[in-house]
Amino acid sequence: MEHNMINKIPFGIFSRAKNLTKLNMKENQLISLPLDIGTWQNMVELNLGTNQITTLPDEIQFLQKLEILILSNNNLKRLPPTIGNLQNLTVLDLEENKITVLPDEICNLQSLQKLVVQSNRLQRLPNKIGNLSNLTSMSAGENFLDSIPPGIGELQNLESLYINDNPNLHKLPSELALCSNLQIMSIENCPLSDLPFDVINGGPSMVIHWLKMESSMSFGRPYNM
Repeated sequence: MEHNMINKIPFGIFSRAKNLTKLNMKENQLISLPLDIGTWQNMVELNLGTNQITTLPDEIQFLQKLEILILSNNNLKRLPPTIGNLQNLTVLDLEENKITVLPDEICNLQSLQKLVVQSNRLQRLPNKIGNLSNLTSMSAGENFLDSIPPGIGELQNLESLYINDNPNLHKLPSELALCSNLQIMSIENCPLSDLPFDVINGGPSMVIHWLKMESSMSFGRPYNM
């Protein structure tokens, strides 16, 4: 049902399809979702990217089998706190919306592995972001972040972090060095005044190396090359 001009999902149309596990309605003209979305209880993958959706109903929480939720390229300004009840969600893609703040409840998504909030209007990330213990990839570039919460150091499975193009981001927390599996970090076009110029020019690997050295001095333990 992708690449059409659909602007509305009629109430009840999918609630009868109890075995429906995947639904792809990207690149339509949807503005909202039906309130009976909670009846799609066998849904595993839901792609609603590139529409005009402005809000998500609280009933999204009842999609307890949902693993992949794609809402990129919409007009979302906020998320319902109930999204934190999607305990099987592994991928949440919110790229290119108008979201200004993420609900703290998003940190309850214990199964989440990939979080994409690139190109929004975020000024901060939730303080308890470290609760996302299975997160391997986070994209938060092209926002208005002015800080990264220290709790990010608890993300022991994090492998890639994209925080590029945040014009208000002047400092990285030393706790970032505690992300022992971090391999890729994008910090381009961030005015990081706390980092030496040659470290920034050395690229992400040099930044990670520098943070680890700073962290080892802060926590009083040697850093092994």
